[in-house]
Amino acid sequence: MHRSSDQVGFVDQMIGPGTSRSDKFFQAMGQALDWKPFEEMLSVVYSAPKGRPSHPPLMLFKVLLLQRWYQLSDPAVEDALNDRKSFARFAGLRLDQAAPDHSVVSRFRTQLVKRALMQPLIDELNRQIEAKGLILKQGTLLDATLVGSAARPPAAPRRKPAAKAQPTAERPADPFTSGKLSRVDPDARWAKKGNKASFGYKLHIAVDDERRIVRAHAVTAANRNDCELGPSLVQPDGGAHYGDKGYSSQPMRQTLRDLALADGVMQLGTKHYPLPPAARRRNRLLAKLRFRVEGVFGEMKRVFGLRRARYLGLPKVQLDCDLAVFAFNLKTLALAPKTS
Repeated sequence: MHRSSDQVGFVDQMIGPGTSRSDKFFQAMGQALDWKPFEEMLSVVYSAPKGRPSHPPLMLFKVLLLQRWYQLSDPAVEDALNDRKSFARFAGLRLDQAAPDHSVVSRFRTQLVKRALMQPLIDELNRQIEAKGLILKQGTLLDATLVGSAARPPAAPRRKPAAKAQPTAERPADPFTSGKLSRVDPDARWAKKGNKASFGYKLHIAVDDERRIVRAHAVTAANRNDCELGPSLVQPDGGAHYGDKGYSSQPMRQTLRDLALADGVMQLGTKHYPLPPAARRRNRLLAKLRFRVEGVFGEMKRVFGLRRARYLGLPKVQLDCDLAVFAFNLKTLALAPKTS
């Protein structure tokens, strides 16, 4: 049983609709989708037939979107809902109602992970986006970015262990004391990009070239190679696929050939087999075509705060990235130029 949020309160009637920039932004977000399918999918959360009515799950889901758009913690979003009318209106909270407690928001997030609801929600969002003709399918951009762990990176041991403590077949090395893993966030891993090492996770995405809609994504530990995830991100109807050298692999190119898709993946040379001049020129041309994907990661990190994960463990980091993808696609849909 859920609390009803359909009725407009007396205070809402007296104040009337908002006219601020935030109100206009949230009105665009609210009108961009048919929210009924999302409400039905979320109805399984806190739906006990007896007991005190809970907050509507759709309201709590919109609260999570507010958190992602404005980089708010659970206590901060509770305060924002109580202080800002535009936030309350978007979430479906009457102005004479108190905002959900921050602990309610946290428990709802846990339910989304437990019930694996985010992927169906993203699929429904992308279905509605595609129905509006916003996915052109003329090209697909592949890329990955590092998301730092919420935990402090593990430090390497200050001194070598004594000879008697050397690892053996009977006593293998402890990965925690060797500085490779974190006891707080054991799913996170080290990865090196250029001369910089990062500890955390990696978000892999496939983006529609023209409209920058994220069509597929995956979250892994930071040490997973891009080429391992590349074939699973290929869109059969996505046109030419563009990717950097990290996606250069035989399985990736075979997948594109099998689907009769143009191969826009840059070639990778080695120390003993450097690329010929023609291949280097091809890489430079492809780099100019795939740069648009960097804007997607730039907005997710700069605006949505995805430089560093908020939570510990792969399941919750996955949810964190899922919400970023949902929030990004919804914002792209709502602010897209209207076509006749």
